[in-house]
Amino acid sequence: MGELYIKTSVKNGKTVVSDRFYTSPFKIAQPFYDRNTAEIMVMQASAGILAGDAHRLQFDIGAGSKVMITGQSYTKLFDMSGKNAKQETRITVAEGAELYYMPCPVIPFCGSDFESRVNIEISRNSRLFLWDIMSCGRVGMGERFAFKRYRQRMEVMVDGRIVFVDNARLVPDECDVSGIGFFEGHTHMGTAYLYGFEKITLPEAQGITAAKTKAAAGQLVRVLGGSGEEIADYLKLIL
Repeated sequence: MGELYIKTSVKNGKTVVSDRFYTSPFKIAQPFYDRNTAEIMVMQASAGILAGDAHRLQFDIGAGSKVMITGQSYTKLFDMSGKNAKQETRITVAEGAELYYMPCPVIPFCGSDFESRVNIEISRNSRLFLWDIMSCGRVGMGERFAFKRYRQRMEVMVDGRIVFVDNARLVPDECDVSGIGFFEGHTHMGTAYLYGFEKITLPEAQGITAAKTKAAAGQLVRVLGGSGEEIADYLKLIL
């Protein structure tokens, strides 16, 4: 099992990593700074996620912290030969803190079977922006929707009350996930959740289809496009 734990706090007016722990294949880079925001890059020594992997990530964003969490490269889900892999992510965002959780897009290879659970607890007066971007597969290798299963459950709680749940289960052998209600002819899909932001506006962009809706608290944006970079750039425009 691979584990990663990061805790942030504010010291002398600056967001710092006050505690950390990680095992193989994870490690983190020294934070970069954009004004008062600390950018923390999570890296993996392995080429991707393999059969039997069980990863556990935890981020404790302390009061007043301003943090952006990114990744090093696309997350590759390899052929798992009938087995599966799992990843659990737990995030807390304390009073007055801001978190921008922007991991790199996921590429499910042919035969991959992956389950991800993301549980987030935020304070009423904090701010959160997170996204999840996935590809239909290795398009350049002719692998479109050749993965076995992809499941992603995301749950957000504000002061102990559930305000948003997104439960996606994609199994190409059971239904046409390339069609209406899923990818709708596109190769990449992105989901973004925003809490603590004013009313957002969706800009026009060529090759992008996007829609937004309100959750019990916060806002949800769905985006379809032709590449992970396109969707990531589009979601950054919203900010």
